[in-house]
Amino acid sequence: MLSMLIIDFETRSRADLTKVGTDKYASDPTTQVLCMGLTSLDAKLRGLWKPEDGAPTGELLDYLESDTCLLAAHNARFDQLIYEYVMTNDYGFPSIPAERWYCTSAQARLNGLPAKLDDATRAINTKHKKNHRGSFLIKQLSIPDEHGAFNSDPALMQEMYDYCVDDVEATRDLVLGTRRMTRREHTDWLTNERINDRGVRIDRELAGLCIGYAQVEQTAINAELTRLSAGAITKYTQTVRIRDWILKREPAAEALMTVYKDGVKKYSLDKTIRKNVLDAADSDELIISDISYDVIAALDDGNKSSVSKYTTMLARAEDDDRVRGSFIYAGAQTIRYSSRGLQLHNMKRDAMSAADTVAMKAGMKAGESLNDVMNQLARMMRPTLIPREGNLFVAGDWSSIESRGLAYLADDRRADDKLEAFERGDDMYLRAAADVGQKGDRQLGKVIELSMGYGGGVGAFKAMGRNFDLRLPDHVIDEHKNAWRRANAWAPAFWARLERQAKNAIVHPGVKCSVSRGIVYMFIPSLIGGSLVCELPDGTCLTYPQARVEDGEITAMKAAYGMKQDATEWPRYKLWGGLLSENVTQAFCAALLREALLVMPDAVMHVHDEIVLEVPSAEADKCAQQLQLVMETPPAWAVGLPLQAEPEILTRYGKG
Repeated sequence: MLSMLIIDFETRSRADLTKVGTDKYASDPTTQVLCMGLTSLDAKLRGLWKPEDGAPTGELLDYLESDTCLLAAHNARFDQLIYEYVMTNDYGFPSIPAERWYCTSAQARLNGLPAKLDDATRAINTKHKKNHRGSFLIKQLSIPDEHGAFNSDPALMQEMYDYCVDDVEATRDLVLGTRRMTRREHTDWLTNERINDRGVRIDRELAGLCIGYAQVEQTAINAELTRLSAGAITKYTQTVRIRDWILKREPAAEALMTVYKDGVKKYSLDKTIRKNVLDAADSDELIISDISYDVIAALDDGNKSSVSKYTTMLARAEDDDRVRGSFIYAGAQTIRYSSRGLQLHNMKRDAMSAADTVAMKAGMKAGESLNDVMNQLARMMRPTLIPREGNLFVAGDWSSIESRGLAYLADDRRADDKLEAFERGDDMYLRAAADVGQKGDRQLGKVIELSMGYGGGVGAFKAMGRNFDLRLPDHVIDEHKNAWRRANAWAPAFWARLERQAKNAIVHPGVKCSVSRGIVYMFIPSLIGGSLVCELPDGTCLTYPQARVEDGEITAMKAAYGMKQDATEWPRYKLWGGLLSENVTQAFCAALLREALLVMPDAVMHVHDEIVLEVPSAEADKCAQQLQLVMETPPAWAVGLPLQAEPEILTRYGKG
């Protein structure tokens, strides 16, 4: 196993890290290193480097120059870029090849733990934990005052040094207390970092225009809320005030606004609830006043994320108009990617076409007014991402990948007919409708197919149905659920098999309990207080920390989502067949994406199950064919899986 040197930088800059992001912050000329904490994994080298120490010597230099030593940090992209931009340029540190960097935050996530060092070390109760004094010290020493000057108080600086040393010791404890990344997992992390390095270009002019239109619209929304509420509400950002105002005026809406969090009853007007209330009012299922309806609608319009996303684009774009560092490897517990900064995973799917975007941009430059402003701006979000001059995007998205993956992983002869239907290219939504006796109702079939594959019932159908304005009585949904399960008997059998083998693994520690297609559960008592590990067909693993069987049910520590500081114990959640099937299927599909990214060197984005390349215009057709071949050829560990992907060539991201 390679040796490891763990480091952590404390820095200061006139650039605002929270706004410009890691890449732009590290390259800013005002960014300085205050200190670097360091410790080798074997603790033979420990210490603190300060700027007055100059170029590295002795053991430190030996570690840095060793080809067999990994340089590790928590959220390593930050430390890697600080090292490259500041340490090598200003202090003569040797360059470190990209493949020698290692992220301990990624290791934590792969162990089913929170990404933040503070939460991760508390979750496994390490000897050293993150010092909460850090936030105060950063505000005092790393952020300039209104005149751009920095505080260099010696006493505070010494506290910062101690804080930095605490961080590397806590990180070392985390590495030693959890499973290290495998060689393949480390390669996948590196692949994602190269995509982050390439970045994606934005249409800076269009983003600026959109911000201007959004600000005008938000001012109008605030004025309308003030008028409607007679001054009780003055801004759409006053969500708590608006929620309480609606509850007081519209007691009939209370049921729809009720949510339970950790068993505690609360009220909300979040995006989903706003839609539910407005839809219920539109269908006369809920009677509320016109004024209350308009207040909720105005809140909904104001909280569309267009302004913040366009502002983020401009703040994070570098001199070449590219935004970098947008993707997080294993950002979800199922080893799926997540997004930060641009938040590409949350952009409106109903994107405007490239042609319509160009026309809209021309109209905006001419000062023309827009109808339904916030919705139009949201639809232009994706098309604001563009290739550089002379290039095109090639975007490929797998068709119905989770439905295919679920049927394949079940490895049940009763699922063969479904896999063959995928192979033929049949319309699976029409098939699902026929399964429940509603032949020809494609929309119903779509909701059923998307909501019931992981053991979902009435609640899952309703949640999915809201996205398609489809509402049915509970008893009808329940009938459809039972009919779908009878027609797809392999699915409930798969859920049950997963749960049974997971239980067997916990009851028999160290014994490999196979399910199908290379899915294997094993319980490791020595890992994070006893962890259930699920090995996937590609060899990667899902981890459920502190798993146990209680009263016939599997529960695990819900560590991945963090815990409140004042809580006495971590929350737990139930692992049942439907959830386990969702986990293994999504993880399997994420593995397909990672496999494809390994061989597509021009990838600049991956959004859910979509891969986006940026290639020279003359090579676009050839690259589209290559991408389709890669995406439709299953890897060795998924032989027989029917895959379909038909890449598009785009001048802007979204639609052709």
